[in-house]
Amino acid sequence: MASSALRRSDFLLRVLNTPAILLILAFSIAPIVYVFYLSFQDLRIGMGASGFAGLDNYRFALEDASVTRAITNTLYFAALSVLLATLIGLGIALLLNSDMPGAGWLVSAIVLPWAIPEIVNALMWQWIYNPTYGALNGILYSFGLIPDYRAWLSSPVSAMHAVIFAYAWKLVPFAVIILYAGLTAIPTEYYEAAEIDGAGDVAQFFHITLPLLAAPLGVVVLFCMVWSMRAFDIVYLLTRGGPGDGTMVLSYFVFAKAFEFGDVGAGAAVACLLAVMTFVLTGLYMRALRNTGGAQ
Repeated sequence: MASSALRRSDFLLRVLNTPAILLILAFSIAPIVYVFYLSFQDLRIGMGASGFAGLDNYRFALEDASVTRAITNTLYFAALSVLLATLIGLGIALLLNSDMPGAGWLVSAIVLPWAIPEIVNALMWQWIYNPTYGALNGILYSFGLIPDYRAWLSSPVSAMHAVIFAYAWKLVPFAVIILYAGLTAIPTEYYEAAEIDGAGDVAQFFHITLPLLAAPLGVVVLFCMVWSMRAFDIVYLLTRGGPGDGTMVLSYFVFAKAFEFGDVGAGAAVACLLAVMTFVLTGLYMRALRNTGGAQ
């Protein structure tokens, strides 16, 4: 009787899970397979039927100078945005954990950027960076920090860093939530014992806080790295990869190659290259995290 009931229960669970599995296959697995298929096709928008291209699209993805530039920009964008989001998030989390007055209101304000949709976030920063009436120019000019209004998105260097800061601002709430949760889980007895031994705040931070925050920090860096590698909305609305190719990251390069220049096959190959890069970097990071004892 018991085994029969278990079999019926197992069958019922399979039936109930079937719609979810079908949705995952339809909206996640199938598009990935289709993009991989397109990467071997000579498919151009408006040029009629496609033909088999072999490895030509991947040869383009690995040899073309514009793709190499996009890869460099992507790695720089991801590294700096993750670094900024993690450091700022850690600083705010430490501030919240210090029992400062009004911490509850600050938490609500910190979560706000996370609740804003990507498009709205990009449009907001487009207004902030506006060279004529932007808020950034207004604040800096009113404090005498700049002699006149500047076009922050007009040069490759300033545009890249402006986009990075705007994207990191979106990631900070996630870092704060994870790190603040990690800080509250650290037993206060450790700090009390350290104070008795004469350890100062700096020593406590490096010998207690940071080691015990290794796992939360690993989660923050991992997720922010994956999100930064595929950032698109902020680049599309602020710079469209420009000026020149100064902010041309791989995610926008895929869009431009496939839908602006019409070379769908080459765009799909670059998209596959981006997926492989993300997978490899994630794997290497997870392996390094396990080796250092951060993921236990």
